[in-house]
Amino acid sequence: MKFHLAMAPALFFLLLCGISRGQSFVLPDYVEEPDSPHVALIVLSEKWADVREISGEVVKYNLKNYPETELISTRVSMPYLSNLPVLYVHTFANKKDAMGYYDRLHKSKPDFMQMNIVESVWIFSKGNLNTFLLEESIKRYEPFFQQHYLTE
Repeated sequence: MKFHLAMAPALFFLLLCGISRGQSFVLPDYVEEPDSPHVALIVLSEKWADVREISGEVVKYNLKNYPETELISTRVSMPYLSNLPVLYVHTFANKKDAMGYYDRLHKSKPDFMQMNIVESVWIFSKGNLNTFLLEESIKRYEPFFQQHYLTE
């Protein structure tokens, strides 16, 4: 086991060298994973700078409407998605639960979902979130999300 851990930095270095020498890095495709854990990303409008207040409202909403799920909400930096911190809400057991959360947000319209405070809400499986984080762009995920989450 120690040998494998000792090899990790060397493998990482070789990977970086290969990429830096002009070799392309192919990102995995997004895949449908309905039974895997899911997360929500809530992107705030840059017009609303009080991220702490809005974050607190999301926590209150989650505690009131999902007390049994024990959702965790944290602020994360994703400058390729927003200049403001993004609210990372996790973990939903599966796609159905995450989309229930998404639909409820859009139908019940809590205060933070009004007046253009929230720019967008995205649902990801954990695997697809990893791909998105590697890619650092929502462009390729948008059509996948539309097809596999919003049209079913």
